[in-house]
Amino acid sequence: MPATALQHFAEDISRTRAILAHAESLATATPSDRTLRSDLLRSAWMFAVGALDAYFCDAYTDVVAASVSSKSRQKSMILPAFVASIKFPIRAILEEYDNTNWRWRMAAREMMERESVLSLTAVENLFNKFFRAERRFFGGVLHGWIAHPEAKARLFGVTSSTYSAMTPKDQDAARRGARKQFEGHFRDLFQRRHDCIHNCDRPRTRPQPLKAAAQVAKVVQDVEFLVRRCDEHIDAEFRQFLADTGCSPATVLAANY
Repeated sequence: MPATALQHFAEDISRTRAILAHAESLATATPSDRTLRSDLLRSAWMFAVGALDAYFCDAYTDVVAASVSSKSRQKSMILPAFVASIKFPIRAILEEYDNTNWRWRMAAREMMERESVLSLTAVENLFNKFFRAERRFFGGVLHGWIAHPEAKARLFGVTSSTYSAMTPKDQDAARRGARKQFEGHFRDLFQRRHDCIHNCDRPRTRPQPLKAAAQVAKVVQDVEFLVRRCDEHIDAEFRQFLADTGCSPATVLAANY
């Protein structure tokens, strides 16, 4: 899969960390100092979740465009029926391009221009159609993710070392709890971003407190964990998807345009 989506995410996360570092350096002597510092921490939180949103929109654009352009490269490829239900903007398709296959990327980009991906359910709905049944988000990936050395107990309710030492039966039980923990954790991250944008983090009568830079640093860390694990998985599964539809190795390689 093209590396642009992940590259842009890395750049956006770097910008997020710069905001966070600046917030940490600010004075806290007066109420106005503390308010400014908290607001910059909120900005870093919003930036982190915004980077995640942009990544998934870009990644889906890449997957859709690469699927259709692969068909134009190799006519014998058999696309699954769900691809026919994807609604491309006609105007983008009718434009003239130097590279014929580029029209599909432009159409997919325009299709996603006003979309957002701010829930794990949205991620599942977009990408799972391209994955094998046993490898779909988020159930089919949890075993490897919980055991990943960068996994945190706040994400899954169990540390990677504890999970790795469990029996297979206990791991099955742990994964059931881990999925609930994982989904709830990111639901809270997305909701706080929503609160910051739509009511200046004031869901009731006063702004929610946000004083600890370490709290936001963990948000950034968790967003990065999710995106990087998803990117690895999308890349592997999309290659398999293309192979399963009859693409030759050369066509699969060309999908990385």
